Amino acid sequence: MKQDDLFSGIKDTPATSGPDALPQALRIREYVLSELPADLTAVARQEMTYADLAGKQCRILETAADALPLGDIGEARVLQLDLLFMLNGYLPAGPEAYPQPLLDAISVQCARHPSLDPHMSYELLIDVNSEQWQLHGHMRVFSEGELGLLERDFYLGHHLAEPAVRTAFDLLSSMVSEPAPDSLAPGLEEASRKLDTFRLDMARYGKLTKEAFNSFRQYHMGHQDGPRGASGAFMPGVQLLELVLVPPTEEYEVYLDQSMPYFPVWSRPLIAEWRGRSAKGDNITDAVLDGRLKLDQESVTALLGVLDKFTDFRMVHLGVTRKLIPEAFEGAGGMTRRTIAAQSGERNILTGDNPGTSGFSVRNVLTNAVYRLLAARKEIESIHADAN
Repeated sequence: MKQDDLFSGIKDTPATSGPDALPQALRIREYVLSELPADLTAVARQEMTYADLAGKQCRILETAADALPLGDIGEARVLQLDLLFMLNGYLPAGPEAYPQPLLDAISVQCARHPSLDPHMSYELLIDVNSEQWQLHGHMRVFSEGELGLLERDFYLGHHLAEPAVRTAFDLLSSMVSEPAPDSLAPGLEEASRKLDTFRLDMARYGKLTKEAFNSFRQYHMGHQDGPRGASGAFMPGVQLLELVLVPPTEEYEVYLDQSMPYFPVWSRPLIAEWRGRSAKGDNITDAVLDGRLKLDQESVTALLGVLDKFTDFRMVHLGVTRKLIPEAFEGAGGMTRRTIAAQSGERNILTGDNPGTSGFSVRNVLTNAVYRLLAARKEIESIHADAN
C-alpha cells in the first residue's frame, strides 16, 4: 500500500508469505483477526456482556495453552500482540472485567521472554502489527468494516512514515559525531526534504474524523493505576531527531523519564545515549552556538530550514490532534507559532484533565515541543545575524 492510499478505504492486502504463527497458536490468531472486532461491536451494542466475552476467550485460551511458551522471540511478539489485543478490549469496562486466565497467559509470556512488553506498546501495536500486515496481510484491529480499514491505516501510517524522520536523524547525528570538512548544506537540505516528506505523511491523519478516531481510541487509553497506553508520543524517530537537534530542557527530561519504558525496546539504549550526549552539548544547536560546527551562509539557511520543517510537522500534529481531541484544548486560545513562542516557558506535561493515550497533557506536550524548536531557531538566527 502507498502512503497516498491511507484513509481512503482501499482494501489492499499484501501477498502472503506463509503462516505467521505456529499451528497451536492459530486459534488465538484467528480469533483476534476474525472474531474480536465483531465481539467488541456486540459488547458495545449490548448484544454480548463482558462476562460472555471473557467466557469465550477463556475457552480459546484453554484449548491453545500449548501455544503460550513459544521459544522464538519473533513468534512470541506476535502472540503477545494477540493476547494484548484481547486484553485491551476490556479497557472500557475497567480492571474488574479482565479475565484472570488472560492475565496469566500474558504473565507466562513475559516470564519466558523478559524483553516483551507486558502492556500494549507502540512497538507491538505499530511495528509488529504493521510488519505482520506487510508479510501476511494480517492487521490486528478492534473495529469492523470501513472503520477497521481506517484503524488499520492509523497504525500502518505511523510505521510507513517513521523511516523519513529516522533518516533525518541519521544525517544530523553524523554531522555531530564526525563533522564534514566542507559545507554541511547538502546534508541539511536532504534532512529538510525528509522532514517535509514526514510532515506530509503525518498530515494525512487529518482525513480521520473525531468519531472514527474515538471509536478505537478507547482501547488504547492507559490502564487504571497502571501502564500508559500505546501512543504516537512514543515514536522513537521523533525523539531521536529532537535530541540531536536541540538540548533537552527540564520539562523534556520529565517526558523522557516517564516515557523510556514505553519506547520500542530496540530504541531505548539509543535514546538514552543521545539524551546523555545532547545534555552535554552534543547536538546541532549547541555545536553551532559554541562554534564547534562552522557553518557558511548556505548551511545556516539549510539548518534553519530543518528547524522550520520539524516545526511544520509539530504544528501539523498539533492541528490534527486538536481536531480529533478538541476537549483537550478547551480554553487554550490561539496556538500559532507566534502565540507559542510568546509563552513564558514550557508547561507542566503531567497536569490536565484530558490526557492523551500516553497519559500526558496533550496540549502541553505538543506546544512545548514547538516552543523548544522556535527557541533554538531564534538563537541560531540571532548569532548568525550578529556575525554578519
